[in-house]
This record gives sequence, structure tokens and C-alpha cells, in this order.
Amino acid sequence: MQTGTDGLMALIVALAIMVMVVSCATLLIKNCAPWISASAPRAYAGAVGLTVFAMALMPFGLWLVGGLIVLLALRGGPVSDGRMAGLLGLILALWLHSAAGVGPGPALLIAAAATVPALLLGRLLLRSGSLNLVFQLATLGALGFVLVVHVVLADPPGVWRPLVERVAGELDRMGAVMSTTGLARVQEENFIQASAERMWGVVSWLLLLTAMISVFLGIYWQGRVEHVTRLAARFRELSAGRTLAAFAVLALAGTVMFRSGLAADAALVLLGAFVLQGLALLHAAHYAFGLGTAWLVAPYALLFGGFTTAIMLIALAVSGFVDNWYPLRRWLPVPPAERG
Repeated sequence: MQTGTDGLMALIVALAIMVMVVSCATLLIKNCAPWISASAPRAYAGAVGLTVFAMALMPFGLWLVGGLIVLLALRGGPVSDGRMAGLLGLILALWLHSAAGVGPGPALLIAAAATVPALLLGRLLLRSGSLNLVFQLATLGALGFVLVVHVVLADPPGVWRPLVERVAGELDRMGAVMSTTGLARVQEENFIQASAERMWGVVSWLLLLTAMISVFLGIYWQGRVEHVTRLAARFRELSAGRTLAAFAVLALAGTVMFRSGLAADAALVLLGAFVLQGLALLHAAHYAFGLGTAWLVAPYALLFGGFTTAIMLIALAVSGFVDNWYPLRRWLPVPPAERG
């Protein structure tokens, strides 16, 4: 009985902490941009604060760092985006090496992954003004990263196998996944091999996701500073295009017919890109039909709901893929705000 009560209390505390973190993150995202953009000292102070918050959320908070770099690229000051990218990259690398115990090389690579794509995409967005072009080139960049990995490394999955083995060992000891039977050991080995084989695809997709969220955040912050809504309409039109959709068909064919690791990793990246396009379609439908906030929150709850995550990911990826061949937005009604 006592164990059940302790478990319930732990769940309540965890939910309370989660709500507090989400509330703080929401306030931070909404209100920090005007303050940071006011002067160089505030920009540097805000950069340090955002980096600390991002490190507390590692590895899921790196888009905060990238968003600031994109904002400075779009706004043109008070600190140059290149100088800020260098500063934030240095802080991240030092923290990863000293506090997280990451080696110097991997720490520099992670810091570069968090800052360099945001710097390049922010400048591209400033010059082109096209979010779709930024999205398409970012996806191509992620595909290029996958290609380089498979060309340069003799055994790409082997890089990740020690890490996956450690994770599997921890899960085994916790009794969460494996048992001590011989059959379970075979399943564990299959799990390790399958996970290691797809890790580069997952990492490339996470790099693309982090870079694009950084761009979205930078555009949103630009709108907050200028008191103009800049992100919503552009995000609703997000599209990967038929070229990337054709690449996805080829990648899936290569995965099924030739069991190519390169094709499988490329397919993961492209399917992840189509998930973003599916979310853009979801927002477009929400806007077109004039639905309330709950109608937009519910799909996101299903997306992060655990049991329904896979279903939502598949539905979003399929809708995003189809939209490149048969634009689904054409079938949406004229939004209530634009009627008359």
C-alpha cells in the first residue's frame, strides 16, 4: 500500500515539474526576444541564459540556441549572428566536455551541429525570404550528411554499437525490456543490431528537426520584436516539393529491394521532413476551418501520447508526402478571417 502511495506521489511530483518547466519555457520563448534585441549586453546575457536553459533540456533544447542565431541573422543586430554562433558554440562545447564528460572532438561536433546549420539557414532565409527553400535545402543538407557518413565510414553502424549495447544493458538490468532467457538474449542482440543500423538516420533527422525548429523560433521571435505575426502563414505553406518526394520513393525502393543502409537512413530523413509538412497541413486545416485551439492541441497530444505516436507519425508523413503530388491545401475552404 505504501509503495502504491509513493508511486502516486512520484507521478504527481513529476507532472508538477513538467508543468513548471513547460510554463517557464513558454514565458521564456514569448518574452525574451524583445529584451535580447534591445542592446549588445542584453544579447550576450540572454545568450548565456538561453544556453544554460538549453543545456538543462539536453539534448532537446538546442533549438533555443539556434533560434537566437536565426533571430540575429534576420534582425541584423545588436550582435552579429556569426559572432553569437561562435560564442554559443564555445559555451556548449566547454559544458559538454567539462560537465557532461564528452570528449573534445564529439563536444565540438555537437556544438557545431547546434550552431552552424542555424547560422547558414538564417542567412539563407534573410536573402531568399523563402521558408520553403530553407526547408528543402536543410533536408538536402541532412541527406548529404547521411551520404558522407556512409562514404567515409567503413562501418557506420559500428560507431553506435557500443552506445546501444550500454543502453540495452541498462534496460536489461532494470528488467524493462529483456529477461535472462536464451531467447531474450537473441532478441536483445537483434535490438542492438537494428538500433545501431538506423542511428545515423535518426541523428540526421534530429539535426534537421533541430535546425528547422531553430528557423521557426527565429521567425517567431522576429515577429515578436516587430509586433507582426510572421511565422503562422509561412509555416502553413511549408512544402518539401516533388523532387524530395521523388527521392523518398527511390530511398524506399532501395531499402526494400536492396536492403541498403544508406537508402534506409535517407528514407528516415525524408519521412521526418514529410512529418513537418504534415504538421503544416494540420495547421492549414485548423486555420481554414476556423477551429478552436483544442482542435489543434488534440493532435499534438496524440503525437506525443506514447501509444498513439507511431500512428500519428505515419499519418502526418503520408499526408505530407501526398501533398507534394496532389496539393491538399487546394481543397481547404477559404478561412473565416479572409472571407468577405
